[in-house]
Amino acid sequence: MNALFDTKTPALFLTRYRFLLHILFWTALLVYDSLVWGMVDGAFKEKFISSLVELPVKAGATYFTLYLLIDNYLIQKKYGAFLLLLILSMAAFGILLRMVSYYIIYPAFYPDGVGIPLFFLPKILIAIFVTYSLVAMVASFHLIRHYYKHQQTTQLLQQMAQQLEKEKLAAELKLLKSQINPHFLFNTLNNLYVLTLNYSEKAPLMVHKLSELMSYMLYDSNQIEVALEKEIQYIKNYIDLEKIRYGERLEVKLNIYGNIEKLMIAPLLMLPFVENSFKHGARNQLSEGWIHIDIEVQDGCITLKVENSKPNFRDDDSKASGIGLSNVRKRLEHLYPNRHSMQLFDEPDTHMAILRVSPVEHIQKPTLLEIEI
Repeated sequence: MNALFDTKTPALFLTRYRFLLHILFWTALLVYDSLVWGMVDGAFKEKFISSLVELPVKAGATYFTLYLLIDNYLIQKKYGAFLLLLILSMAAFGILLRMVSYYIIYPAFYPDGVGIPLFFLPKILIAIFVTYSLVAMVASFHLIRHYYKHQQTTQLLQQMAQQLEKEKLAAELKLLKSQINPHFLFNTLNNLYVLTLNYSEKAPLMVHKLSELMSYMLYDSNQIEVALEKEIQYIKNYIDLEKIRYGERLEVKLNIYGNIEKLMIAPLLMLPFVENSFKHGARNQLSEGWIHIDIEVQDGCITLKVENSKPNFRDDDSKASGIGLSNVRKRLEHLYPNRHSMQLFDEPDTHMAILRVSPVEHIQKPTLLEIEI
């Protein structure tokens, strides 16, 4: 007996012992008909035999409706064919039940019933009603079972789709970050190469800053979000490395507005804007070049504004600046859908990029911190 109920879910139990449950159902129906109709005149034996003879017709009508009409036509939304075949089958099984009664049951127990013609319409309609009242009851449970299985399948497919979307997003973000990191590392190593060729005393400091940046990229950049303070410190280290290269001929200002504590943001999201300001603005500036970086937190929105001066001549490598920002745009679409904006303004003498993301709640008590590097 323990093995009979050793199932994890009701659905598994119904599937595993389906045949046994069908036998129990038809047995219970046979006993019910015999007892209820037998109480009318006390003829329990006659009622039992009559119900037993009628049972194959009722079972046939039931299974024909469930597994042929409902499963192959109604569930498949072939409503016209389902309705036509249902009407024809109701007539066929009604006539068949009438024939069973007329040729088997009536001669044995109710001889007077033979006096009524076989194809007497009221009798056929009664046979149809008796049969299909049972079919309707069983069909309702069958449809409920179909609905339950459909809901389970839909939920499973949704879960699988969500999981695949998460895996796709994780893979794309990993690819995008892998594209950003080597791009930055390439520029930094170029700067370090120049310093080591000249035996500059700034080389050890640059190596130290670079090690901090690599630590951030290897560990923190694998997180979905990092503290905004850590991201800003990462930008400061990057600026320090670039200042070693450019020296006094470049003015860099980093302004931070608002309370940045306890705020989170996707890692390496701001760097491409800062990197492009150096690479495609300050790199070819002979003197009096400048870069202004503003980071502001207000009303639950983080705003990054990077503006830089431009050289008087065209930079042939300017097309490459779109690589990092293109990756950022893709990351924004994945991480902050409908919660971000990115604007680029290219003027004759200046270039400005503005990034806004809204990953945080409302921020109060703004403060101002200005850092000139």
